[in-house]
Amino acid sequence: MFLCTRPLSVVYGHGAAWESTTEHASTRLKFFDRGAALVELAFALPLVMMLILGMVSAGIAFNHQLALTHTAREGGRYAATLPVTNFGSIDLWLAEIINQAVDDSTGSLDDGVPGQYICVAYVHPNGILDTDKTTKRIIENSVLADAVIGESCFDDDPGLVKLGQRRVQILVRRDTDFNVLVFSSTLTLDAEAVSRFEAAGGF
Repeated sequence: MFLCTRPLSVVYGHGAAWESTTEHASTRLKFFDRGAALVELAFALPLVMMLILGMVSAGIAFNHQLALTHTAREGGRYAATLPVTNFGSIDLWLAEIINQAVDDSTGSLDDGVPGQYICVAYVHPNGILDTDKTTKRIIENSVLADAVIGESCFDDDPGLVKLGQRRVQILVRRDTDFNVLVFSSTLTLDAEAVSRFEAAGGF
């Protein structure tokens, strides 16, 4: 029987060439895939960064808002049961409530905080004594102002106004930055609370 090995070697030779061509094509495809992935990343990365920064900024702002709400409520509760007669004047009583509000804010209303503003008012339109008259006092950007007689922090519950009940108002406010990559804005956060003054005979 006559056997010829040449065509077999030729076949093997073509197979090697085909495998080599396939390898080059696969390498080119991988190169193009990597390039396409880099282009997609270049487009997607800024959007992802904007989303992350926006979420972080929103989270910080939300945390500050919770702190302000807590401060207003706790300040109102504290003031409602604190007799004015424990202090030498209504001015000192209001200053004490302001200091307590700063302590309750867990840093959100500390000195140096942008837009720091705290207003505390003892409200009693029918008051006659100096320690029983409507009086407010504020601290703004770390500057404590003198008490102002006859003014409140805001217009509150019409029912309480009609009844002429003694009450305490707390208004707190601060600024916070909202950043989304190239976009930046300053938000003003605030919270307020009204509590009926319950320190009987303590005015």
